[in-house]
Amino acid sequence: MWKEDQITNVLNLTMKNNSFLKSAAKPWYIKYIISLFLVAVATGLKLSFFYSLGSKTPFLLYFAVIIIVVRFYGKWPAVFACILSTIVINYFFFPPYYSFSIKENDALQLIIFLLECFLLAYTGDSLGKVVNHVAETQRTFKVLIEKSSDGVMMLKLDGHITYSNPAVWKITGYTSEDFKSLDFWAMLVHEEMSYVKEKFYNSASHTDRSIKVQHKIIHKLGHPIWVESTITNLIEEPSVKSMVVSFIDVTERVVRDHQMEDFIGVASHELKTPLTSLKAYTQVLEMRMKKEENVTSAILVNKIDKQINRVVSMIFDLLDVTKLQSGIMHLNKVHFDLNDLISEITDSMQNPGQKHQIITEPGPAVIINGDKDRIGQVLINLLSNGMKYSPDANSIHVFTKIEDNFIVIYVKDNGIGISREEIDKIFDRFYRVGNVKESFQGLGLGLYISSQIVVRHGGRMGVSSEENKGSVFWFSLPL
Repeated sequence: MWKEDQITNVLNLTMKNNSFLKSAAKPWYIKYIISLFLVAVATGLKLSFFYSLGSKTPFLLYFAVIIIVVRFYGKWPAVFACILSTIVINYFFFPPYYSFSIKENDALQLIIFLLECFLLAYTGDSLGKVVNHVAETQRTFKVLIEKSSDGVMMLKLDGHITYSNPAVWKITGYTSEDFKSLDFWAMLVHEEMSYVKEKFYNSASHTDRSIKVQHKIIHKLGHPIWVESTITNLIEEPSVKSMVVSFIDVTERVVRDHQMEDFIGVASHELKTPLTSLKAYTQVLEMRMKKEENVTSAILVNKIDKQINRVVSMIFDLLDVTKLQSGIMHLNKVHFDLNDLISEITDSMQNPGQKHQIITEPGPAVIINGDKDRIGQVLINLLSNGMKYSPDANSIHVFTKIEDNFIVIYVKDNGIGISREEIDKIFDRFYRVGNVKESFQGLGLGLYISSQIVVRHGGRMGVSSEENKGSVFWFSLPL
């Protein structure tokens, strides 16, 4: 790709830098004067050969003139050169010489010559426009690539770097000269090499497939930097025939995220202990109030206890997020009956004063190998959300199905629903749907944590919803 581009650029620069030809592009009539001059030069050369070769002297010099004219000055000066060449040939090179009277056979030859010239002028003009358009497109593309702030590299399957744009040097410190003796793998941190190679060859095995991966690269100065790379397979593209890796420096963002996670982790641990003690004192106080039949105070203490439960729940969510981001959330997998877990959770959440009735429709009994408490956490979160976001409804439905060697658990509500624009973001960290931010409290972590727990079990999580018509959340677990 780049070799072809360089050749095109060289040709265009050579043609554009010719001062004689370039000067003809300004006043319109100069093009025709130059065309006349070139025809005169060709005629002079042909006459010098004519005296030694006679009538066998070829007409190719005029074809060359037409090609030059059409390339630099366009179609109409070339047509002018065609007509002028025909007149000159008739006058100088067809008997009787130095006159315009010709024989019938010679006239036919001249007509054919003129038609050939017209065809050459027309095709040359069209081809010139195509060449100019392709060259301009290639120049534009190259400028975009070389001025881009994203690092772009072209790699062979063995990791050899065949091209790198200037942004690669700005991000990594390595120049194109360095890459003559340095492959892509040498830039990676040793612990992540197998991970990045797996993503690279995964993309290489699928045509036109792009894979995003966040990893570290060793800067030329020796310190690691975080980059977010997009690996695209363009091996089947004739003009590229390479793997293309584009990346951006995300070191500042990663460091900031790590600092935020550390802060959340420390803050959550520091808050957890006093709140646990406060909750214990509140429960003791509530029991005393009830014993003394101080109903009003007991109600107030009970409300305090509920608010403490909310804060504790938020703290546990923050702790879970920290564990997920740090990769330290461990699953204690055991074999258990999924239907038993569903019954256990729905019974515990179905309080006598609860407005919503939880209706279960269990499918066939299945034994799951997973973390029972974490899967229970996912189900509790979906049921709690179903109750919270359907204040005008009175029922929540839970049912299961076996699909393609997976058990799928569905939780259906008749609540406020989610717009199509927001469904794709609903499982993002700290994301909350626009129409619930003011009316319902929360951090926007429950669904993110739940989806991550499901993914770590080898399953998937999703939702189908429509505004004001309710939602169906589901998650799958491998059998």
